[in-house]
Amino acid sequence: MNDLRTEPTVMEQLIRSLRAGARYNRNDADAPAAVLWTDPNSQWQPIAGELRQRMPELLTLGDYLPETRTGPAIWLRTALEGHLPDVEIAEGITPVVYLPSVSRQTLRTVEECPDSLKPLVELQYRGTCWTQRNGKDWTVEAFLASADSLALDVRRDAATRTAMLGALPQLAIEPIANLKGKRLEREDFDRLLSEDLPRDVLEWLNDAAASRSAWSVSRWSAFRSRCSQELAFDPEEDGELVGAGRLGARMGQWDPVWTRFAESPASYQNVEHLLRRAKPKDLLAGQSSWPQSNESKEDELRQRLSSLQTTSQGDAIAEVRKLEEIHGQRRGWVWSKLGRAPLAQALRHLSRLADVASRPFGGASIGELAEQYTVTGYEVDEAALASVAAVRSNADFSAVSGALAALYQPWLEHAANRLQALAEETPIPCAHSASTAELGVDPGGVILFADGLRFDVSQRLTARMREKGMGPKSSWCWAGLPTVTATGKPAVSPVTEMITGKSPGDGFTPAMVEGGKTLTTDRFRRLLANAGYQVLSPEETGDPSKRGWTEDGSLDKRGHERKGRLAGHIEEEVELLLERVETLLAAGWQEVRVVTDHGWLWLPGGLPKVSLPHYLTESRWARCAAVKEDSKVEVPTTPWYWNEAERVALAPGIACFKSGEEYAHGGLSPQESIVPVITVASPAAAGGDVTIKAISWRGLRCGVLVEGADQTLRVQLRTKVSDPASALCESRGIDDIGNASLLLEDEDQEGSSAVVVVLDASGAAVAQEATIVGGE
Repeated sequence: MNDLRTEPTVMEQLIRSLRAGARYNRNDADAPAAVLWTDPNSQWQPIAGELRQRMPELLTLGDYLPETRTGPAIWLRTALEGHLPDVEIAEGITPVVYLPSVSRQTLRTVEECPDSLKPLVELQYRGTCWTQRNGKDWTVEAFLASADSLALDVRRDAATRTAMLGALPQLAIEPIANLKGKRLEREDFDRLLSEDLPRDVLEWLNDAAASRSAWSVSRWSAFRSRCSQELAFDPEEDGELVGAGRLGARMGQWDPVWTRFAESPASYQNVEHLLRRAKPKDLLAGQSSWPQSNESKEDELRQRLSSLQTTSQGDAIAEVRKLEEIHGQRRGWVWSKLGRAPLAQALRHLSRLADVASRPFGGASIGELAEQYTVTGYEVDEAALASVAAVRSNADFSAVSGALAALYQPWLEHAANRLQALAEETPIPCAHSASTAELGVDPGGVILFADGLRFDVSQRLTARMREKGMGPKSSWCWAGLPTVTATGKPAVSPVTEMITGKSPGDGFTPAMVEGGKTLTTDRFRRLLANAGYQVLSPEETGDPSKRGWTEDGSLDKRGHERKGRLAGHIEEEVELLLERVETLLAAGWQEVRVVTDHGWLWLPGGLPKVSLPHYLTESRWARCAAVKEDSKVEVPTTPWYWNEAERVALAPGIACFKSGEEYAHGGLSPQESIVPVITVASPAAAGGDVTIKAISWRGLRCGVLVEGADQTLRVQLRTKVSDPASALCESRGIDDIGNASLLLEDEDQEGSSAVVVVLDASGAAVAQEATIVGGE
């Protein structure tokens, strides 16, 4: 039976938002020292204790209470520097520092900042601040209502605000789905504080002593009476263990209490420990309720997945399908939502991998093979990555790696060997045999280069773009051989005709046609500038009336660093690229084209090794090598992309010239050589004769004059041009002259960046213009 509801709670979204504040571009910046969370009116303090239980990285400014990770500013600085053995922050996790009664402005005005806070001032430069888009502190009201967070419809009046803050502990554990689709007023927040027997039972079970102490005598008496009448249970006489036993059995009127627990189990973490102690001897009754049942199933699944490593692919496929029938249902258990069933989650992806990998793959030509790969074949790679991303512990990683050795490795080897055989008949295009007509963009277009954006990962990116209504167009091309950045990056640039090849040397780097000098990064950028392209840093948006080239993303860097563990970082890299595309479109670029240099092979546990003597090569990389003049090698060779007369050695199949490589590129395989090209047009690019002629502000009222408008059009004010969910407000229509009026209720948005978007009857954007809320 599926007993799991997946709607996140307000607190879960708050935690996600705080952690997202630590995101940064690894190609352009160092990791932030901390995320500073300023709260001048201490609005969030009622739930700080609960947050500490869920966020081990949360530190709090206050009196010295190390057991709650709380202390004065100098203590916080010492903890952040790693000098306090009792305060441990996991590697790769950015600490969040909660600062009640402190505003962002207090830290920014250094001269007026109290001495007690001055140890924290410089952290705002080494770290990042969790603030709204306009730089203001996040209030509870703003977090609920802002389009950048929950986008709930909240009435803006003092009575509602007071009720909201008073109900915060209950509001925090409320599923967001229960708050959407209606205007939230004082009565809605008051209702959260009214008697709710399932919630009260769970609060009492979670911490009986604290509940009994906090509740009045009358409330405790009423609680006992309702429990006796409706649940046949007396909390005072029967105690928590009996209550937990009834909850786990889910008999009669206890089932609604279980349903409430399943909605937000993380809000009642101690209930899990009670259920563990209250477990009956007969685990077959109500099995999904007991944590030990799930743990036993996870242990069983771990053993069976690990044992697949030595089986044939056919037997492994059959076994995974059987395991899915047995364990797939556990993804609906409450323990899965608490993250206690990672292998059951991984099994979903292994099962999908088994289905796709069992289909025939190949084709009669490199073109047919590429078509198969870009239509369905990439799903095998996608499922393999997702299966590893679902697990965290070393034991689970090892178990999934064992399954991949049986399921995924044979498919990888077959795909690579087939492409290499077909390439013997029809070589992969080189520089002067490939068309360069599609490499440039017109004025108003910008090329976004993303290093190592493998095709399957690009499909995640296009899916996220479609969710936001961007309408991306996805295609593909062949990467230059060998599939390394020095060769592949200039091959997808608009200046390929200014580049040539002499010898691959030890770095596979081409040279400039004019002067013959090696193509360094600076020389490549000069070529782009001379061709009329602005070279933009990851933080710049440039002049959208011209042409642009920019670079972002660090997938390849992450792969070399994290190897088999790369899978857990894919989603973050996709989100960073998506943000960059959104930023460029919002800045006014008419087209963003995403390109990359190469993909990669990835196999936890290691790719196979093949020998290639050092003395035969100028340089030897994981999957390719520059062969010394007159040397003969026993591995396949291919023409160098930039000079067909020069040969490069490639590792056969999916092998590497080095042992223990879990992440590698440089060779010839579908994953390395079939690379994506994604094109996204600005909504305004398809707008025809509709244009925004003027935008004017009077306070929070925005007037818009639209030329070429008719009464079927409407106007929205958004924070993200391609995201309908980011709408702040909308006009009621456009009059005969083309005027539209929008009223923004959220005064916290004043001074922030936004975009005026004109929509047609279908909801498609036909014109856009950036603006500042409230005027420049």
